[in-house]
Amino acid sequence: MNFLVKKRPKPVLQIISMIDILIILLIFLVVTTTFKEAQSSVSVSLPKSEALATGEAPVARLGLSVTKEENIFLGDQPVAMDDLVAALQAAKSAQPDVKLELRLDEKVPFGTLIKVWEGLKNAGYKMNEVPARVMKP
Repeated sequence: MNFLVKKRPKPVLQIISMIDILIILLIFLVVTTTFKEAQSSVSVSLPKSEALATGEAPVARLGLSVTKEENIFLGDQPVAMDDLVAALQAAKSAQPDVKLELRLDEKVPFGTLIKVWEGLKNAGYKMNEVPARVMKP
């Protein structure tokens, strides 16, 4: 009589191959995920081309120019930074159908640009209605 029972080997789970598969799935998930872009309250369009070809007739715009010396001009008239909101509101009330165009020198400090944007917003202009152009020297 044989009373000795053969022991079965315990099943071994290969964890290394599972980790490899999980890493591959994680990489696939990261690569295929679409990320939500951060929304900004300021939307500026800075074109890089020399000439923009549009199918529409060009709209006459009043220029708001900022030089690298931080001088601001509304049309041809110089405007102080403190008087920018009042000048923009006066121009808007005088000619309500004329649109603005922001023209910036390449060397304009970022702080000055933020102040001009704030002035535009306080004068009642929407930022997506005022295109910005960077003027090269």
